[in-house]
Amino acid sequence: MDRGPHDWDLLAVAAQDDAALRQLFERHRHYVYRLAWGLLREDQAADDVVQEVFLKIRSGRVKAKRRARFTTWLYQVALNTAREQGRKRRRMWGDADAATALRDRADAHSDHARLETLEDLSHALGALAGRQREVVLLRLMEGFDTTETAKILGCREGTVKAHLHRATLKLREIITQT
Repeated sequence: MDRGPHDWDLLAVAAQDDAALRQLFERHRHYVYRLAWGLLREDQAADDVVQEVFLKIRSGRVKAKRRARFTTWLYQVALNTAREQGRKRRRMWGDADAATALRDRADAHSDHARLETLEDLSHALGALAGRQREVVLLRLMEGFDTTETAKILGCREGTVKAHLHRATLKLREIITQT
């Protein structure tokens, strides 16, 4: 299946070509959103990260590392942007409970089953340490292998495996308590 121009080629012209940027955005915005939501556990914060990532691409504020796959590079940018966003939000509002934020955003028309699932997921992810949460999101939810996850996080493969093991134990503990 031909997807048109290669992502790296689109990135090379995205700062000057709105169509190229739009194509990258359409191809990858959902992945960036999922990663950001998994880390920040709030819709608006995840939307902000998506916007910021593609603004960085548009302005050329991020340098491309063609040694990696495009998605590996993009996830590094998204991860760093989500971390920045998380630090800003904690400074502004303190460590607000994401599940409470989800409930506050619910209205009379919301799907309560979906909201409960999101609250459960938010609670489980929130119980993990930051690096464990990142590893779970990249390995289990996004399907990156250990090598790619290590590249995105800037650590060794053994570190990824250790964090995944600890996270799995913690998630198992959470599930048995529920």
